[in-house]
Amino acid sequence: RAPKTWSYLGKHGEVLDSRKSSIYQKRPRFSVFGVGPYSFAPWKVAISGLYKSFRFVVVPPIDNRPVMVDDTCYAIPCQTQHEAVLLQQLLNSKPTQEFLKSLVFIDSKRPITVDVLKRISFTEVARRLGKRAELLAIAKQGHIRTGKDYQLPLVMESSSLYE
Repeated sequence: RAPKTWSYLGKHGEVLDSRKSSIYQKRPRFSVFGVGPYSFAPWKVAISGLYKSFRFVVVPPIDNRPVMVDDTCYAIPCQTQHEAVLLQQLLNSKPTQEFLKSLVFIDSKRPITVDVLKRISFTEVARRLGKRAELLAIAKQGHIRTGKDYQLPLVMESSSLYE
């Protein structure tokens, strides 16, 4: 089904086999982690779990194809550029940054975790920044929602808030 991928994996098999992380032990030789429907969203807002700063970036499609982030990153799937830019603005805002600084142990191996990120309330941040109506307009289009189909369900409010 994917001869180029299989050829690449075979060519680099020794390097891949030498990875020391325990996540690869007792797994199939060429395991892929963190892939689901959210991976194929055209736009994403991403952050590295390993960085010591809280800088969220918009990840646009390249050649009309979604970009995949690796398993050390957290990504919010977005359907439009407007949605991605709005979420990036909310996440990089002063209220969110101060909130994250109050929760994160910066000396940790992986300072940014999904548990920390799940505590962010887009609705509250948008309200503080005067962007609640804009957020709700996007939500009504069905682009922002809660649910298990997101790798990183950052919107923790009940979907009834958007109706």
